[in-house]
Order: sequence, then structure tokens, then C-alpha cells
Amino acid sequence: MKKEIITFFFVFFAIFTQIFAQIPSGYYNSTNGKKGKELQIALNQIINNHRTVSYADVWIYYQYTDTKPNGKIWDIYSDNPQGEPAYEYDYKTGQCINIGNKEGVCYAREHSFCQSWFGGGQGAPYSDIFHVYPVDGWINTMRSNNPYGVIANAETTFSNGSKLGKNTYPGAPNDKCFEPIAEFKGDIARSFFYMATRYMFEDNGFQNPSPMTIKSQLQPWALKMLMEWHYEDPVSQKERDRNQNIYAIQKNRNPFIDHPEWVEKIWGNDSINPVLITQERPPEKPKIKWFELTDNRTLKITFTQPMVTWTITNPLNYTIKEAVSITSLHCKNDTLVVHIGGLFSQNAMYQLTVKHLLANNMAFLNDTVITFKYPYLVEQKPLLAWTFDTLQGKPNTPKLIAANFHLLDTVSEAVLYCDGTYGSSDFLCAASGTELESFSGTTLGDPRTSPKAGNAIAFANSTANGKSVVFKFPTKGYFNLSMSMAVRKTATGFDKHQWEWSLDGENYFLIESTATCPNIDGNFVLTTLDLRAIDELDNRENAFLRLTLLGCKGASGNNRFDNITLHGVTIQEHNSIPEKKNDRTFFIAPNPTTGQLRITNYELRITDVEIYDIFGKKVGTNLRVCHNADEILLDISHLPAGIYFLRIQTEKEIITKKVVKY
Repeated sequence: MKKEIITFFFVFFAIFTQIFAQIPSGYYNSTNGKKGKELQIALNQIINNHRTVSYADVWIYYQYTDTKPNGKIWDIYSDNPQGEPAYEYDYKTGQCINIGNKEGVCYAREHSFCQSWFGGGQGAPYSDIFHVYPVDGWINTMRSNNPYGVIANAETTFSNGSKLGKNTYPGAPNDKCFEPIAEFKGDIARSFFYMATRYMFEDNGFQNPSPMTIKSQLQPWALKMLMEWHYEDPVSQKERDRNQNIYAIQKNRNPFIDHPEWVEKIWGNDSINPVLITQERPPEKPKIKWFELTDNRTLKITFTQPMVTWTITNPLNYTIKEAVSITSLHCKNDTLVVHIGGLFSQNAMYQLTVKHLLANNMAFLNDTVITFKYPYLVEQKPLLAWTFDTLQGKPNTPKLIAANFHLLDTVSEAVLYCDGTYGSSDFLCAASGTELESFSGTTLGDPRTSPKAGNAIAFANSTANGKSVVFKFPTKGYFNLSMSMAVRKTATGFDKHQWEWSLDGENYFLIESTATCPNIDGNFVLTTLDLRAIDELDNRENAFLRLTLLGCKGASGNNRFDNITLHGVTIQEHNSIPEKKNDRTFFIAPNPTTGQLRITNYELRITDVEIYDIFGKKVGTNLRVCHNADEILLDISHLPAGIYFLRIQTEKEIITKKVVKY
């Protein structure tokens, strides 16, 4: 691109940190002394086997790789570097669903090296961001699978001067072609040189020939034209920034952006002279210096080196299994705070897989698995419990069951409802086809001094799929709550548990990440539902939890529950309630929500808030800022129900937080 434009990605996306244009030390060491085809092969060995992302993820990564300083998508088919473009696209809302029949409707993912030339919609080339550009959807359709070329008399001229018409470049077929504007010809040329090098040994399925290529390599006329474009339109800052950010995603680079002179050394007159570079020591790889599960919901990770912020706050770089998931990522200084939620098993081991994290020195962290134990909440005391010791079997199992263990200062009603009360379902209790009965219990999780196995309550039968039971209980005088229970699942029993909370027994809110039952057939397993983050349940005359059962596959399938115990901490044992959790200066409420979210930060002024769906697409919002700079109201009532991520920018830090919309 001819016009040098400094790109500050930080302006667009709250979690961006500028990666300065630097080649990793020692990255090209193996090219020393190479020339011509030998140099191309050496480069292939450096950049092949890159991390392949999904085609859907390309949408997400455009926010890092292809945005202008104003935050809009950098569309090389419609952008006008010499003036104002006719239109611009928002990263999320501009993505194509229906392309339309004119410019300015939406932007698409354009394979500059056409899909039909490399074998269609699969494999590494399909989602290789180095040649997949965001461009106007209609222009992309008009270009189709025509080659690039030079046009004397255009059939169609687009808003920024790009053309469609007969190819008049010497030696080229006199067929239809697409000619971009001069400012982006070099960008496209270097993408083709990259493709010829990256896939030179992986092109068996490539078209032979295509209108512009012979498998991965360029036809003579196309090579000559693209070399001219390469010299006429030198590497720009836009390309350097794009190269850096794609490197952070795919773990490979475009050598012809880093070293444009190598085009001449491979395909030009300088190919008789070898590359001479200074041998450099590769950068020191970052490591995880320390990690700790600090409060049963917060995993803190410290690195040995400063990290590129947007790579360590990218949810796509983390996975965790079982019934637990990551709810938010928060980077501050050199420490990453990972908030987790779900249905935990007492003293069970969990694994967080960490991949593709990049340090500021351009070295990647080795893919790492962090293993941690979820500790039992030892500071809590059992407040009340349902132990089901003498619970009757079918058809006499009661639908209202009172808690039979109390440690509350004032004993008040604590009842399990299976009769339709307080948003529960009316379970069938009968001699056959029953949905409610009892089986032998366990001592696991029994809060009493003298544990007793007794009986356990059982929810059974696929007819109960989607039905709910409700626990009503007091929490007066207590906070930092959790509920533990021994659970046993038969092979065809309910494999999904959905938990919700309420203060009135009518309006329920989903508790994050509680969908999967982690138990196997044959044994009781002690699990813990961590309620510490739900401040609204603390110190209440009455609170409600609703359990919905899903996934049963037969009449005999069942889940058995025993020793369902509410735990908490006495408020009087602490100086003040705010001490109960770390980092309580920041909160979002209510979450889940049906409409408005209140975002508060008492220490730092909030400067910007954006909301994204689970695919990383930015969602339009009606944002209202209160009179106080530390509080923002966000209205998401117009959005469909689902999970969303907030990107919250303050004066000093960026916070990523998951929210649930009903």
C-alpha cells in the first residue's frame, strides 16, 4: 500500500495492545546463505504447519488484523486512502448475511487466491488469513474467481476505483479480471508470493492450471505483473501491523512483508546472490511463573515475561472441561485473572488448557495444561441440610420435604418443593412410571457429627425431562454461600443440570455454567454449587434455588441426591461484608438480566463498554452513561436471550466479563 498509515489497533478494540513491528529474533536464521528456489524452500520450512483457525474464527480475528484507526473494517476493495471512502463497515454489524446487489451492504471473507484454485472450502488455505481479506460482499461476488489483472476499458468501476473488465496485461488471457487500486496492489502481490511459498509442497489438490496459477505457483505473466505491483506499491505500515497480528494468531509470518527484497532473490535477477543475515539467538520463551486458585472461583496466573494483552484475554485460547467453564478474563499488570464457574466436585482435579499466548518479545508460550484442585470451602459452616434418612419410596414419596438439619441461629422454614410451588414442577409419584422416589443413600457429604447413610431422593424417568425442583431456605446472618450434594447418575439418567436462583420464587436467573452433570453410573460423587458471586442471596429471610433436570434417556434412568447441604459464613465473624470477596470494587448487576446492566467500578473511571456475542461479533447497544463517571447503564433488552461478553475499558485496565440475557 503506497500511502503509509500508522495503525493503532488499540483505538478500536478495548483489549488491544499494539504489537510493535518486530521480527522475532532468529526467526529467519535458516535462510542465511540461501538463494533462488533454495531460499523459497527454506522459507517454506519456517512458515508451514501454521496454526489453522476455523473459517468461522476468521470473522472474530478480523478485529485484530483488519481494522482502521477509526475502528472500521479495512476493506481493500472499497477503501480510499487518498480521501473519504463511500462507505465503511462496522466489525460486527457489517458482516454479510445477505449480500445484496450493490456496494455498501456488508463485507465478506475474500479469498484473494480463489477457493476453486486450491480445491474449495477445506484445509489450511481455506482459512489462512494472509490471503483471506475482508472486502465488500457484492464486489467479492462480482470478482468471483476471476484473476487479478490490468484493465484498459472497465466494464464496471467500483466506488474506490477498483475495476472489472478484460485483462490487457501482456501475455495474460484476454478474459475478465479484477484490478484493485494502486494503493493495494502490493498487498495482494505479497499475499500471492506468500501462498506460492507456504503451499509449494502442499498443492496436490490445487487447480492445474488456474487462470493465474499453476497449482500454488504463479503463471509467468502473473508473476511478472505481481512483481511490478510489489515494486510500485511498497510495504506499508498497514501490512506490517497485519503481519504482526496474524503472527500472533497463526504463529507464522509473511516473509515478503518482513523482507520485501527476497522477492527479487527468489524470482528476480538477484536470485544468483545468497541471503546474508546476522545469526540471532531466538527469544526466550515465556513461562507460567505461578498460578493459584485463590478463592474457589478465581485462578490467578503470573507469567515470567510481559505478554501481548489481547492474546491472553482471548477466550479462544483457553479450554476447560467437565461442568466448569471460564466466565471472564481480566488482565492487570503481569497477572491474568481467570474467573471460573460451574458445578464443582469436592477435591476434584480440573485442567485448564492454555494455547497460543504471545509475549511482547514475540515468543510463544508453550501450550500448557494447568491442573488445579477445587478445594472444599473450609471457611464455611453447614447451615441446613436435607439428608432424606427416612424418605419413603414410590408411590408415597412426598412432594414437599423439609430440611432435617439446622445450624441457623433462628430456625425458619427450609423446604424442597416438587409440587408446582414457587416455580417447581408437579412430579408424578406413582407405583409405575413414577418421576419421584427414594433409594439407598450415602454418608458422603453428611454434615452431622454422626453421619448416616439412610435414603436418598431420586428423580426418574425421561418424562421428567425439563421438570424442576425448588429449594427454599433462609440465609439471614450469612454470606459466601455454597450448596454441596452427593449425586449419583445411572447410565440413562439426567446428564444435564441447570441451576437458577431467585429472591421471590417467581423470577429466576441462570447460574453460570451449571449445565453438565459430572457424575458416572454406580457411585455417589460429592459436588459443590458455588454461590459466592451471587451477592443477592446473602443475608436473606428467604432465598430460592431451582434445579431443572434434562437428558434422561429412559423410564428407568434417574439421578439420586443425598445430603444436600447449604453452607455459609457468619457475617458477625467478619469486620464487614465487602471483605468477603476479592476485588469487589468492580461489579455488574443484575447478571443474568432481562434488560439493563449496571456496571460499576469504584476505583477507576470507565471510559468505554462494548458487548459481543459468543462468536466474537460486536452487538449494537443503547448505551447510557450515568452522572457518575464510575457507573454505566447498558440496555440489552433488544438482544435475543443468550450469552454475551462485555469488554470494559477503564483508565488503567481492560476487563472481559460474561453476562447472560434472558
